[in-house]
Amino acid sequence: MSQSSGGGIFKGALRHAFRQECSLYNRRKSFPLSGKASKMFNMTCNDANADELTPETFEELLPEFDSFIFGADGKLTKLQRVILGLLWLRNGVITDAANLVKLLIEKKKEVFILTSDTTNSRDSHVKKLREHRFKSKLNKEHIVTPALLAANYLKTNKVIDGKGVYLMASGGIQEDLEESGITFFGHGPDPLPVEKSDENELFGIDLSPQPGEVCAVLVGQDKYFNFKKLMKAANFLKNPKCLFLATSDNSVIVDENRDIVIPDAGAIAAAVRKASGREPTVLGKPSSHAFEYIKKKWKIDESRTMMVCSNIDCDIVFGRNHGMRTLLILNKPYEREQLVKMREQQKYEQLPHFYATSLSAILPENR
Repeated sequence: MSQSSGGGIFKGALRHAFRQECSLYNRRKSFPLSGKASKMFNMTCNDANADELTPETFEELLPEFDSFIFGADGKLTKLQRVILGLLWLRNGVITDAANLVKLLIEKKKEVFILTSDTTNSRDSHVKKLREHRFKSKLNKEHIVTPALLAANYLKTNKVIDGKGVYLMASGGIQEDLEESGITFFGHGPDPLPVEKSDENELFGIDLSPQPGEVCAVLVGQDKYFNFKKLMKAANFLKNPKCLFLATSDNSVIVDENRDIVIPDAGAIAAAVRKASGREPTVLGKPSSHAFEYIKKKWKIDESRTMMVCSNIDCDIVFGRNHGMRTLLILNKPYEREQLVKMREQQKYEQLPHFYATSLSAILPENR
């Protein structure tokens, strides 16, 4: 073995050892906690214990936090999927959610809603909040939607320059994009003509505008998705300067009360990925774009921020990857056993720092 190759191996081993030491340090680094909470919750960002919160311990923890981010997941559970996952039931508001938000705002905490829903605009979210008596200070500016993240990404990367965005998503995302000053096209029905069903005739389909006139393909949940839209997206993405953006990586929406699966943004993005040979930039959780947007705009301190959610797979990983502490609200009885198994198997990346059986279980008024 030559000296140069041996040196390369040595440097590689040194880098590996350094990474291990950094990881060990991070796993030992504790968040500062005060009072009784310090004894019960002296944990590291990586080695979460999934401790159960009570009204007493939650109240003791409150001084340690300045910000709370409520996550909305992509599943239809007993919690409403499309409007702020944790905040109200399918058939009515969760009163305890309104009380929790009221408490946090009265304690001068910043409260944010981070949703992966593309079917509702921020205005429609706010309308729903007002209908269910949520604090007026939880306003539109504190609701972060996929359209907001997409507009920020496009403007930051300075790719618009008079070009349009091919939008493969339906619903409220259009309203939020318009409000952000983004020009888009392609939303809504775009059926393939029946006479073009032959393979040779497909080459004659109008795929305008030209790829050079499109700055990005933005994929969300699109109930009008079809073969023609897939063709257009793949052809626009032949231009390497055209960005490929996805609102989330969620593959399906499921409803535990109905035997049906609905494809979500991740499934449509996967089809476009295969057809175009391009990899999408995912804007939603658990990627960093949403966190960076919130941190930059509101100057939050991640070590003093709690991620509140009902989704282990996405939201817990998002919170932990970005230095936040995480609170999981259980949806199903078996999830408590799930947490025990995850702790035993040392699956720390998905293990929340805290959990509660319900929102009411942590409200000081319910002690």
